[in-house]
Amino acid sequence: MRQRIEVTCPICGKPFSMELEISTYVTAEAAPPTKKRGVALVLRSQEAKVDFVLRAMRALASKEPSGMIEVEEIVDLAGKVGLTREEVDGVLAGEKEAGHIYEPKPGMVCFTIPPERARG
Repeated sequence: MRQRIEVTCPICGKPFSMELEISTYVTAEAAPPTKKRGVALVLRSQEAKVDFVLRAMRALASKEPSGMIEVEEIVDLAGKVGLTREEVDGVLAGEKEAGHIYEPKPGMVCFTIPPERARG
């Protein structure tokens, strides 16, 4: 089952939507609403965290012609679904180690193979 969530970019304020495959997120739960945010997802399994961060990176990279993504943008977006900075940093470190992404300059990451070419 696919679920569409609406997310607002914390930098530019533009809303955009992301589709998530719910069957992937077996351990996803709804967190109680807070004053700052609406209902946030709490992603517990490592596979779900990696999947969400990579999907967020693809969405952000598609908006930027250079394909570079600010780590802060990823952290802000992941925070909306309950991921901490440490969890995002862990996912990014694992993806760098695997050779899927690299850091062209501090605070910026980029896919080694553009996402649109990696699928084919």
